[in-house]
Amino acid sequence: MTYTYPFTAFIGQDLMRLGLLLNAVNPKIGGMLIRGEKGTGKSTVVRALAAILPEIDVVEACPFQCNPHSTDLMCPHCRKAAENGPLPVQKRQRKVLELPINATEDRVAGAMDLEHALSTGEKRFEPGILASANRGVLYVDEVNLLDDHIVDILLDSAAMGVNTVEREGVSFTHPARFILVGTMNPEEGDLRPQLLDRFGLSVYVEGIHDLDQRDALLRRWEEYESNPKAFLNKWRKRENALKTRIAKARRIFPKVKADDSVIRAITEMAVQLGVDGHRADLVILKTAKTHAAFEGRRDATLDDVEAAAKLAVSHRMRRQPFDDVPDHSRAVEKVMDGLRTREQRKKKLLKKESPTESEQDAPLENGCPRERGLRPSPSGSEAAGEVFKPGKADDLSARTFRMPFPRGKEPEKGRFQKAPALEKRGRYTRISRNQEGGDLALDATLRAAAPYALSRPAGGLAIPIQPDDWRRKSRTHKTGALFVFVVDASGSMGSTLMTQTKAAIMHLLAQAYKDRSEAAMIAFKGRKAEVLLPPTKSINLAERKLRTLPTGGTTPLCAGMALGLKIAKKALQRKRAPWPRIVLVTDGRANICLDKTRDGALLPLHEEVLAMAGSIGRENHIRSLVLDAEEKHPAALGMAREIARHMNARRVPIYGLQPESIVEALWE
Repeated sequence: MTYTYPFTAFIGQDLMRLGLLLNAVNPKIGGMLIRGEKGTGKSTVVRALAAILPEIDVVEACPFQCNPHSTDLMCPHCRKAAENGPLPVQKRQRKVLELPINATEDRVAGAMDLEHALSTGEKRFEPGILASANRGVLYVDEVNLLDDHIVDILLDSAAMGVNTVEREGVSFTHPARFILVGTMNPEEGDLRPQLLDRFGLSVYVEGIHDLDQRDALLRRWEEYESNPKAFLNKWRKRENALKTRIAKARRIFPKVKADDSVIRAITEMAVQLGVDGHRADLVILKTAKTHAAFEGRRDATLDDVEAAAKLAVSHRMRRQPFDDVPDHSRAVEKVMDGLRTREQRKKKLLKKESPTESEQDAPLENGCPRERGLRPSPSGSEAAGEVFKPGKADDLSARTFRMPFPRGKEPEKGRFQKAPALEKRGRYTRISRNQEGGDLALDATLRAAAPYALSRPAGGLAIPIQPDDWRRKSRTHKTGALFVFVVDASGSMGSTLMTQTKAAIMHLLAQAYKDRSEAAMIAFKGRKAEVLLPPTKSINLAERKLRTLPTGGTTPLCAGMALGLKIAKKALQRKRAPWPRIVLVTDGRANICLDKTRDGALLPLHEEVLAMAGSIGRENHIRSLVLDAEEKHPAALGMAREIARHMNARRVPIYGLQPESIVEALWE
């Protein structure tokens, strides 16, 4: 038997648990995104939510868990059956359904029932994961690694409350009202801002630093693992009490009111915090009213607005890709303190008595003080050497240029590249007759077999199908590029060059963030090259590595180029990052060799460098750019120019270069 750690036994993370409980009371809040460090209990607390969700009435044997008391919330089959009289009702526990990270669009949204179509010749809808999640919780672990078009489907269904399928000759709409909960580790890549905004609430969690709480956490977990059944029985009373509290709050919520002062506080909060759009206002209002119901009150107050804002604005305050996660809790408290002070002054001027506020009950078991400052602590240590901060784009003069592709290497137009999806993921775009592998295109296969249905022996099938009739789905997915930054961090670069170099790369990283591209970073200095950052979509992590990159030592240029080529070729083997882009930043002044040989003799250093550059230039699917830091050097030898020529790369002098121009060079 499988046991789940009880929700009320968790220690700390009050803000995360409160957000989940408010969604359980009012699913229309819009779900919740939980971001944070690995190993902080994100997945465990979501799975524990199932035990405290109240039971619901469902139509017996309905795969969509339809609400028998409302025809508006029924599937077409139940709605039609309800016309003939009351429907059979049964009690059912709400489910927490977990979405696999490799789920296909057909499995998520539903598709044609293949077995039924082949045996009867009739089209029938086969429910997907969204159908099973109706009126429950849909949990997506590592939501940032899910394909964007799958995330779009989830968020659209969660917002509209219905799932509409139009594919393979099937047109079907069914209710899909669920609480969408996603968890992710930001170091593995972030969600697009448009998708972030679609989650109603968001919270950042980090490990508990209080020693007493960590001790208690270890003891409870040890007790749970030694005897799960006894541990659950110990906490069952608190679980049932919280379950009853949620059910009571659901009954109170429709009667909760928000007066004019609460509405104005919400709008002023949104304006002062600079959130985008109006979704934040709506979510704060819903959450504030839900918080009041959870506390057993029928009037929302400014305290409810403050609690709601801490959950609703954290993922809507960021404006730039590399801005630190704002300390939203302190910002919300500062705004609310100002609003409360103004209200008190207003009441004093009007000579009205200020009503006493009753103390609110603690919202959770194991009550802890309100969390402040959920900003993650910076990671990474600074290596030895001098660190130069990136310059600003305004410090660099404008210069534009274009970087032509070698003949036969032109990519598609646009910054997203369409790559064939060899696995059963991606959008179904067309059919293929001879494609090996892939999933069956049922609609096209049936159309190909239909003209021969009467002339072929049935063999127990309504439409006899032969191998010549098989059609496969050709799927494509959009993918960004892979930027492999090979940065000269030797002492010859100097402060001015490193400042300009970091400014240019920062601009490239910002563009990569918008295009959902990956970035890898290599620094070479001393006697070796080092991978500071393997290929990742966490562009924020790449930016932090760049900021703390120290400079000093000798120049092992060949080692850096060899490591950059290795990473780019490995990406091509994955077939998930077409057109890798190597960005080499160097002054060409190599002084450490790799001991390459030709005919048994060691190559001179400059020939070794050019030979390595030629190896990169011969790769037909790797695009290169050389940011030349040598051009205005007093002792310039023209090595950077020669390296670029052998790499078949565009050479761009870093002096006086505007960062936007580098983006043009890489994409046009």
